[in-house]
Amino acid sequence: MPTFSLYQKIGLVFLFLSVGMCVPNPTRNQPPLSPSSPTNHSSFPVSHLIQRSLPPHTKIQVFDTGISLMLLGFRSGEESVSFLWDTGSEISFYEGKDRLYSKEFQIGERKLQIRRGEGILPEGIQGLMGLDSFRGTCLLYDQNTIYWFIGDSPFCVHPDAYLGTQLKFLTTKQKGDHSFVLFEYPKSFVSYAHLDTGASLSILPKGEGETFLGEKRVFRPGNTILTLNHWQSKEPLTLISQSGFREEYPQVQFLTGISLENFLLSGDKDKEEVWVIGLDVLRTRPLFWDFSRKRIGIIHQEN
Repeated sequence: MPTFSLYQKIGLVFLFLSVGMCVPNPTRNQPPLSPSSPTNHSSFPVSHLIQRSLPPHTKIQVFDTGISLMLLGFRSGEESVSFLWDTGSEISFYEGKDRLYSKEFQIGERKLQIRRGEGILPEGIQGLMGLDSFRGTCLLYDQNTIYWFIGDSPFCVHPDAYLGTQLKFLTTKQKGDHSFVLFEYPKSFVSYAHLDTGASLSILPKGEGETFLGEKRVFRPGNTILTLNHWQSKEPLTLISQSGFREEYPQVQFLTGISLENFLLSGDKDKEEVWVIGLDVLRTRPLFWDFSRKRIGIIHQEN
């Protein structure tokens, strides 16, 4: 049974939120979605942007449930497993009651040794793909596909040669394996936010004039429930690139009410670690993530 660091515990809170573990309508009472189910999220097809043939890579089909991203096509023997993509977690694990500490999974030519976890994920979620599985690699994510490359691939070294000038590298900082991106929201408030594909909504500071959408009750570590306010932004959320380019995201839905004090954490009072950029933002632009060189880019497109 794996143990979890501070970041992993926080990541699991966002995980439970992302898969709809709200009260009183938990996901486990809903019929399962199938990969053919429609989604309401559109993005510019990466195939229209790539200017050269791609170097060797592993292609992963992504199923966007609307509240989470499921990575399809992983196999262990005759077993087929889907993993929830969660960059808020440092470790990957599969849900199982077998006595193995870990098991080998394969997708394409790539093989991964993933540890077992029991009683961690909500029913219906078979496993979680965290940061450890992507260490030393890079990827390009668009709505339906992840293109996954080894770290010394020409695509990782010079992605602009394949994606052109529309690729904008974001201003980021690192803490361990976790990435934080420079953002502005509300106007004139600039800080860093954790990039978390396991969070269905962003967590942002509140400004003035946002539309109140109600409350979200979500689970947090220790099996307690936290009630958060759910808003729609009045002003655009802005991500800031290294070149100063500003990418705006209008009408972002976000949560408020989480702070380090809510997590009963001692010592670390860096308020920048409170904010989160979640799936509602990250799914709307093709995303380049270089885990080897700690670079993150988005492909600019008109809103």
